[in-house]
Amino acid sequence: MTDQKFGDLSALLRAVCAARSEVEDARRAKWSPGVSAVAAEQRLLLAALEQYAAALAHLGRPMPYRMRDEMAMYRAMFSTGRQR
Repeated sequence: MTDQKFGDLSALLRAVCAARSEVEDARRAKWSPGVSAVAAEQRLLLAALEQYAAALAHLGRPMPYRMRDEMAMYRAMFSTGRQR
């Protein structure tokens, strides 16, 4: 694996922060029944967290506990076996 695959850690962290901001914006926005902009933004946040985690793992650095827990929460939310 090349370091280029994982990109710059600061850029990946900025992507996580931007995705969090988008989730907050979606939560504040008016929504229509049946339209879940929040869920779509949360999936993008999960993807950003996954990329950041992969880059940290590649570099042998630990994942901050808060991010690890946040990622686990979103993974659980979007797992296919989720019970309602």
